[in-house]
Amino acid sequence: MNRYRPFSVLLTTEGTYPFYSGGVSTWCHRLTHGLPEVEFRVLAVVTNPFPQSKYELAPNVREVLKVPQWGLLQPAEYSWHQPVSALLQHRWNTTPHVIGRQFKPLFERFLTLLLGSDCDPAELGQVLLAMHGYFQRYDYQITMNSVAVWNVFQTTARAAWQGWSGGADPPALADLKLAYRLLYHLVTVLHFPIPTADITHSSAAGICGLPCVLAKLSRGTPFLLTEHGVYLREQYLNLRRQIKSFFVRSFLLRFASAVVQANYHFADQVSPVCDYNARWETKLGVPRDRISVIFNGVDPNRFHRHEPQPKDRPLICTVGLIYPLKSQLDLIEATGLLKGKLSFPNIETRFYGVESDPKYFQACVQRVHDLQLEDNVTFVGSTKEPWGVYSNADVVAFSSISEGFPYVVVEAMLCGAAIVATDVGGVREALGECGLLVPAKAPQDMAQAIAFLLANPQERERLGRMAQERALRYFTEETFLATYENAYGTLLFGRQVDLLAA
Repeated sequence: MNRYRPFSVLLTTEGTYPFYSGGVSTWCHRLTHGLPEVEFRVLAVVTNPFPQSKYELAPNVREVLKVPQWGLLQPAEYSWHQPVSALLQHRWNTTPHVIGRQFKPLFERFLTLLLGSDCDPAELGQVLLAMHGYFQRYDYQITMNSVAVWNVFQTTARAAWQGWSGGADPPALADLKLAYRLLYHLVTVLHFPIPTADITHSSAAGICGLPCVLAKLSRGTPFLLTEHGVYLREQYLNLRRQIKSFFVRSFLLRFASAVVQANYHFADQVSPVCDYNARWETKLGVPRDRISVIFNGVDPNRFHRHEPQPKDRPLICTVGLIYPLKSQLDLIEATGLLKGKLSFPNIETRFYGVESDPKYFQACVQRVHDLQLEDNVTFVGSTKEPWGVYSNADVVAFSSISEGFPYVVVEAMLCGAAIVATDVGGVREALGECGLLVPAKAPQDMAQAIAFLLANPQERERLGRMAQERALRYFTEETFLATYENAYGTLLFGRQVDLLAA
């Protein structure tokens, strides 16, 4: 056993643990519970000030600090770090003279870097640090709502737009206001102090990584970055669907790109959950010697083959949040093809998972109605026994259009399931040749792959057995935890440690 001193980790999250379920939250939960000798503090960037935890925290999670981006206009309304007297003093001190002399030049440089053709992440980090320092002394709302700061934004954004658009008409005032309102909320993280820790560990190369960047710059704290999905790619996919204005979409993409580059630049180690992500990170400028892939791991004592329940018709199951990136609509389309053209009239498809996007869920329900699949498709909601779901299904199907290294695939593998999945992200690395891969957004291909497995029970058995053996060899929770404890030890002590043996 290696000797070590106890140490602390600031684990930062964004829209995930411990307030929202999903793969990243599962990862956080297993990491914190699996390394009981590490003292964790969780800094969670959340949508509003009042979410309730969905997880039972490990005893070594000493504190959960929420950083709400929405649900309030004045971040000082939710300041866990300051007494009211300090907040009032900050408001009194935030005069037009202070804003003009101290903040306006910082904000102008921030926007110039953000909106320019070549953002220097090292300089951006220094500007963010200075802005963070300012907001520890002066009021966020008064500053950001000042006429001087709004005028800087208008002028800089309009000038940058001329470069982006090649001289097109300037953005409308409504678009400028929307972009600024979104920026106001996105950078509220700068209002909150950064808790002291021996290591910072961000669960995404996004907003939640900025506190880690600031801790690295101000205290020299080692920074470990885990990337589950490719943050920048997922922002492109989400914003294309959510934001109609081309100007606002372009602005937010430049903001996201700058934040990602800052994360990559300052992280001491970037640990994607699969080689697919590592290829993206290399293309985006991360030196290969700072990238170390750490696969997600699952506990085989919980996830293993169970005796299937009797059923009187072919059963397809899928597990995951009802959300556009999971593309459940494609599996609904595939079910329609299986029922009709592919001659499985009695097929049943069960969707396990909560509706993360109510509008998308309603679109799924409507498509079931349009295809007359009410007797074939069931939305079950969440399950506390996913191993039973995987074991009971004839085929487990995953239809995502974007993934990192999904837990649900490895869980299904450990349960010996016959799997059909889209060939996205790290799914191929997980599944290997132990299941059937199909292109994303191709319901016809998915339906045909499912039909093949339904018609060939011996092949289902063979693939399920191979999948279980592969998961046991490469993707156990024990290996996952050991790799992270070694990463912590190397960053902090310059050598590996053995916390699990301690």
